[in-house]
Amino acid sequence: MKTLVKVAIPICLVTAGYAESWKAKLLDSSCADKNAPATQTSTKKSRESLAKSCAPTASTANYSIETSDGRIYKLDTAGNAKVASEMQSGAIKPDKDGDVHVTVAGTLQGDTVKVDSVGGHGEERK
Repeated sequence: MKTLVKVAIPICLVTAGYAESWKAKLLDSSCADKNAPATQTSTKKSRESLAKSCAPTASTANYSIETSDGRIYKLDTAGNAKVASEMQSGAIKPDKDGDVHVTVAGTLQGDTVKVDSVGGHGEERK
C-alpha cells in the first residue's frame, strides 16, 4: 500500500501541472490557416489584421485562438462545440473593435488545445 501511494502521488502531481489557461482572441480556424503570418514573430499590426479578417461568425465551425505573443492554437472538437454554444447564447461576443476575446482553459497537445472550459472576456457590445 505504501508503495502504491509513493507512486500515485507523484503521478497525480505531474499530470495536474499540464493544465493551462490562455486569454486570447478567437479566430475562425479555416481563415487563420490561410492567412496567418508564416512566422511567430509577426508584428502587432499584422496580428490585429488577422483578428479582424478572421473573426468568427455564426457559421464558424472550427475555432483557433491567438495569444498575445502571436501564437495560434486550434481548439479540439469539444472546444469547438463549447465555443459555438457560448457564441449562440451570447456569452461570447465581439468587443467594440470587433475582436472576440476569450479565456480558454485546457491542455496543449501539439498545436491543439484540449479544452476544459471557455468563456468570454473584455468589453461586450450588442
